[in-house]
Parts: sequence; structure tokens; C-alpha cells
Amino acid sequence: MSDQDFVNEDGSCFGPQTGACSQVSIEEIHGTYVSRLKNLLSERPDIQWSLESKGSGETRVAFTDAVENHNIAIPEDLVARAAILRDYKKLSFCVIENISAEYVEVLGTEWGIDPMFFIEHAGNRRRDELWKQKIFSWPDHSSTRGRENSDSLRSESPAREQFFLESRSGHLDGVFEYHNVISDLPASAFENLTSSPNFVNRHCFKDEKWALQSNTRLSYCRPSMWMYLFLVDAPVKLPSNILETRSPSPPTLRFMYSSSRGGVEFPRLYRMFHNEYSIFENLKVFCQHGWHRQILFVDKAYSQKGRLPIDGTREVLPCHPMMYLLASCLYAENLRYLDKEIKRISFKEIRNPRLEINTELHDRRENLARIKQGLVETSLWIPADVTEFFANHPVGADPSIGRRIRTKNWERLIDETAKLEGFLMETLQLFMSSVSVQDSRMSINQSRRGSQLTLLALIYVPLSFITGIFGMNVQQINSSGLNIWVCFVTLVPVIVITFLVFLAVKLYSDRKAEMKKSADPSKV
Repeated sequence: MSDQDFVNEDGSCFGPQTGACSQVSIEEIHGTYVSRLKNLLSERPDIQWSLESKGSGETRVAFTDAVENHNIAIPEDLVARAAILRDYKKLSFCVIENISAEYVEVLGTEWGIDPMFFIEHAGNRRRDELWKQKIFSWPDHSSTRGRENSDSLRSESPAREQFFLESRSGHLDGVFEYHNVISDLPASAFENLTSSPNFVNRHCFKDEKWALQSNTRLSYCRPSMWMYLFLVDAPVKLPSNILETRSPSPPTLRFMYSSSRGGVEFPRLYRMFHNEYSIFENLKVFCQHGWHRQILFVDKAYSQKGRLPIDGTREVLPCHPMMYLLASCLYAENLRYLDKEIKRISFKEIRNPRLEINTELHDRRENLARIKQGLVETSLWIPADVTEFFANHPVGADPSIGRRIRTKNWERLIDETAKLEGFLMETLQLFMSSVSVQDSRMSINQSRRGSQLTLLALIYVPLSFITGIFGMNVQQINSSGLNIWVCFVTLVPVIVITFLVFLAVKLYSDRKAEMKKSADPSKV
């Protein structure tokens, strides 16, 4: 078996040099795959990735068929579950965070994945090239295939659908920026930073004039025509002694697939904790949207319609269109979440307002402002070839999908953000009105309690006055002094006088209030 051969799911192998080869044992296949990876790594000294550790405790796996999420504990579970879905011809997605050597060995062997896919995933761009733009040329006029298909993009030919899936894998390079780092730290505090807990080492550094940065790589391929596999890095755990604990600022992530040097901002999910950012959770949301399947599996969708032969292709969506598809999905998901939260506050919470609602509404206002800024920036710098790609995509003929993938979708999201901003401002006004109503209600209750205290004083003051005069000097207590009935007889006129005084004060207050109303008719 040559270095370019791959292993089929049935245990056989194939490749450009050998074609089909004889059956080999599982142990030989595993040993061959790992040895090939090590040989390839020996030629890439820039990659720091140890294949010796077999632990998968730091690896997370999400596997879904867009209808049901399947629990995966070990790589063998994933292989078995994927085989069942493949037999039923169901499309599926697998997202793996911080893939371990154990998963690489099993999945690479059982699914026949080219080892170079894992090698490229473990690779890094040079530090001085992290912000370098990635160029997208579509159609690819530099290749024969591009020239043959560029003239027939708008025709309904099988070549058109195949032309939208051009490569066997994709690798998206991004850069994290961390904004909650303590200022004025010495350079020595950043010398030994690592990308822990990731098995693959990434850059993690701070330049003098810029924020702390770390790079990441999102890789994807199709182990079979029925499944997409995504590999992502785990969130970097930075030392606590360089972070501002009071700063809630989450990191920002940008991918260099834009006409702007700043790249495309990859939004975090607002339903996550405020200072967390997980690409794994982002992709889980992306994979749960069913309409994405018709774009990612365009060859499969058209094969079912009889317009393409089922040839077992493993080609994937190009990097630039994939980037903008992911970004639009996440922006739409965040808008749905904020819409739900703002309406929950507006229709339920402000009926009995709490002071904490004010903070929550301002947080949502800040989130909307960031979404709007990101949408405007992204739509402004979309490469022309990406616009053309989605404008000519074969599934665009379906109105329900076409409106989500074309450039106008960004305008629609911006309009929805503006409408939600208006609704949020109305909610803020309603909240202030509800607080005023609540304050008025509290004032009425306080006045009522004051009246109750007045009635209590009406009884307490005469008793206090009489007991102050007579004290304990009554015959029934110490056999001297006056009889106790004298106290009660004296108490009656004192109560009457006290009542008359309280009544006079009340009448005077009421008359004064009426005079104020007469003097200022606008308050009537």
C-alpha cells in the first residue's frame, strides 16, 4: 500500500497508484495510518502535535443528523452510529473539538480520510501572516475545469452542480483577540503562553501595540458523501494572573476571508456565558439548521432529483462561501435569541418590574448594536466572487433557500436588527412607565400604612398621657392613691380632644390640597 492510498470503510484500500488493493488486518491498517501520520509530521517541523497520547478526555464530539443528536463517548461509537445513518442514506454532521490521537487513528482508518487532512488541520500560518487576506477566485479560470464550466454556470447541466464543490477539504484560518488582559504588564508575562488545553499547538502571543492574540483553524471534509466532518480547536485557557477579572469583555474572532484587511468577524453565541467563546457550540447550532444540507450536499440533493449520477463524491463547499454561510447563520441565530429575550421582558417581566431588568435591557441594547455593526461591516466587504457564487448556486432556485444565501440576506438581517432596536426602545419606555406606576402604587401603600399608624396613635397617645399622670398610684395596685375608675373617666375627654386635633389637622391638609389644585388647573 503506497503513501497515497486510502482505506475504505470495508477494510480495503484504494489510491491513485494502486487502485484497489487486497484486504489487510485492522492492526496493520491502524499501524500503517499512524506511521504515515508520523512520517508526514517529520517533514513538517513547524507543526507541534504529539500522537503518543491516547487520552480523549479533552475531546468533545457532537454528532447529528439534523433531527436527532447522538451521544458519542468513544470513537468506535461514532463510527458505528455513522455507519447506521449511512446505511439509511441519512445526511449527518460531526463536529469534533480538540481531536485526540485516538480519534484521529480510528476515524482516519475506518473512514479512509487522507492523513494530509489532519496534518493540514494541525498546521499554522506564520505569525507575520496571520492577518494576511485569503483570495477567492470563482470560477477558477486558472484551471481547465473552471474554463469549461464558467460559460455554462446558468445552464441546468450536471457540471454546474458539481462545479460548486471543488475540493476534498477546507481549512479556515482565524485569529482570536482577547480584550480583558491587564494593561501595563511586562513583556515577560506573555513569554510562556500556550494554547492549552489543545493537543495541537497554536500561536499565542501579544505584540506591543495590539491585543493578546491566538490563532485557530477550522477544518472540514466529507468522510463519505453522506456526512460532513468539522474539526475545531478548544477555547484557550489563559493564565488568570494576566486577565482583568472585572472585565466581562469576551474575545473576538476574525477569519481572513474578506475584502477588508480586518477579515470577517465570526460572532459568538449570545446565549452562552458572557465571557465565553466556543467555535464548537457555534458549529452545533449551524449543523442543526436543515436548510444548510441542500447547500453543503448540493451533489446529493440533485442526485435524488435524477439530475446527477450518485458517484460517491467527497467534495466540499469552498472556504469563502462556507465562511459567509457560517457567519450569516450565527447572526440570524443571535437575532432570534435576542428577539425572544426582548419580547419575554416586554410582555412578561415588566408587568412587575425589577431594577435588574434595566441592566438586562441595556445589555440587550449593546448586543443589538454589536450585531448591527457586524452585519454592516460584513455586508460591505463581501468579495464579489462570493456574491457571484451564491447568486449562481443551484439551490437558489428555491425561494425559501435563495433568500438566505444571496447578498440581500445581509440587508434583510440589518432591517430585522433595526426593527428589533425600535421594539427594544419601546420596551425601555414601557419599563420606565411601569416603574412609575409601581412607584405610585408604593406611595399609595405607604400612605395607607401612615393612616394605620395615625389610628394607632389616636389610641396610644391618650393612654400614654393618662398613665404618665397617674402612674401606678391607684388603690387596686398599691392600696393608696385614687381609685382606678378615675383614670378611665379622665381618659374619655382626653381621647375626644386628641380625635378633634387629628381631625382638624386632616381637614387643614385636605383644604390645602384643594387650594393647590384650584391654583394649577393643569394638574387636575
